[in-house]
Amino acid sequence: MPIIQRPYVPPEDQVPQEESYVNPGDTQSDGASGEPVTFYADSMHIFSSLYSAVLFFGEQMEEREPILRTRIKVSPQMLKAIALLTNKHVREYEEAVGPIALPDQVYSAWELEAEKMENQ
Repeated sequence: MPIIQRPYVPPEDQVPQEESYVNPGDTQSDGASGEPVTFYADSMHIFSSLYSAVLFFGEQMEEREPILRTRIKVSPQMLKAIALLTNKHVREYEEAVGPIALPDQVYSAWELEAEKMENQ
């Protein structure tokens, strides 16, 4: 079965209501454990504008659109810091373990050039 990586495309963004906010690491809330939430994500989409970026992480489902697991809003500066830090960790991993190969479908789905990305 070929691996097909489709970027998560979020539905129309709706402004969340204040009462719907959840802060899983908040130890001040009644009943909150203070533990961070952990989940698996194998689908990602990034939307950016002049003043912010939104990272959508989801879980790929067979024969369906991915299920959105979280949405993280950051500044463009934080987005760049995330990119630099993740590149550093991938580079260190590949130096210790070996290259990580990605299928061509990943590069084409995100409209990336494989040669340039692998040389970073």
